[in-house]
Amino acid sequence: MNNENTASTNMPEFPREIYEPVLAHHMEVEEYLKQELTLSYVDLDGSHELQTCYGDILKTINALMDYTRMLDLVCEQWHLTGFHKATYEYQAGKLREIAEKFQTAIGYDYAAAVEKCRKKRAKKQRSDDVGEEALALTIRRQQNAAEKKAEDAKAKQPEPTETEKSSPSPAGDILSPWEDDF
Repeated sequence: MNNENTASTNMPEFPREIYEPVLAHHMEVEEYLKQELTLSYVDLDGSHELQTCYGDILKTINALMDYTRMLDLVCEQWHLTGFHKATYEYQAGKLREIAEKFQTAIGYDYAAAVEKCRKKRAKKQRSDDVGEEALALTIRRQQNAAEKKAEDAKAKQPEPTETEKSSPSPAGDILSPWEDDF
């Protein structure tokens, strides 16, 4: 019972109404991931060959393992029972077998890769936003440059005469909308 409570708190939610793929992002792939290899298989139509690469197989393994995890989470979250639960569990098991067969063939360990990723993410969270410091420095530099520019412009202006000092200017008290930003 205690394991169920901890599993449900760490489990992402998959509402049925909006359940669909969430993210897609660009990934850089190293050269060795692009090297082609041939998969051969035989079916009722005869023998076939499929040209693919290590990177494609790696992505396939990751997708299969992620999908099996989602199937397990959905069964638990949607409180599936009977036929629906059995179907999802069967599919997850078969997909795990395929992924494990591919992992063994290419010498890849999905669980180790996930753990490595979690460790990297934990390190990044400690120094959460290094970019914020750079942004603050950039803003401070812009403000200092604007202040210096305003001081230089003020120093270059001739001193107003006594008549100019005593007569109010119509726009004298109005600042430009950008001056208060600097």
